[in-house]
Amino acid sequence: MFKKRPDIYEMLDTLSLEMKEELLEYLKADIAAIKSAPQKTYLEEQWAEIMRLIETLKYEPYIDDQIEISDIWEICEDMIKSGRLRSEPWHIRRSVIESIVEGEYYDEFGVYDPLEDLFHALMLTTEEKIEIADMIFKTGSDYMKKDGALLYKECGRLDKYIAYVENRLYKNEAPYMEVIDYYKNRDRKKAVEIAELGLKKCKDDQTELIIFLIRCAREDGDNEKEASLLKSARARKAVDYSKVSEALDKL
Repeated sequence: MFKKRPDIYEMLDTLSLEMKEELLEYLKADIAAIKSAPQKTYLEEQWAEIMRLIETLKYEPYIDDQIEISDIWEICEDMIKSGRLRSEPWHIRRSVIESIVEGEYYDEFGVYDPLEDLFHALMLTTEEKIEIADMIFKTGSDYMKKDGALLYKECGRLDKYIAYVENRLYKNEAPYMEVIDYYKNRDRKKAVEIAELGLKKCKDDQTELIIFLIRCAREDGDNEKEASLLKSARARKAVDYSKVSEALDKL
């Protein structure tokens, strides 16, 4: 939400002498605490600056091409190119990642791309990526779970990736085929069920789905079902029958 940027010096004019003295003491204590705090690591310093810039962006009435956005791009690029992130302790890298996940890449401030790049650069091992994927599915938003699922896929945790995809089968054929490819040698019956579901729900294309079902019917020696599927393939607008014929010629 847009907040009007306050003019600090104008605000000072509204304070009484007593309030100014209290503010002065507060600032002295705050400065002293900052100076006496443990020295920040490279990542902590850079992330604190990114957060400061994002706080500044919160006062903008709209997000366009503010200098703060360019500054965040530059900070992220410099961190990634520096190679210094590899020497940062995991608990610090993880803390920054958690903030990025919670802020959903701070997309509302126009910095999705640099923070997505930083998000991936902060994970160095397969174990770290799986830990972050687990964290996203435990506390992250639905918006972030797609990236959590992709981390599982990258790390070879296809069971978790497919579980995510399987719960989000809608109008596009490709996700159905991903699930079918996963199950066809593990649970053929389920793969067939997914293909049949796709024929009911897919709107963009059904060609690969019906090829798979025809292949299964032929392997089972179910001539009646194969004939029915071929008839259906000819009648469906979402099926490229020339591809079906070509695929069957190779069986």
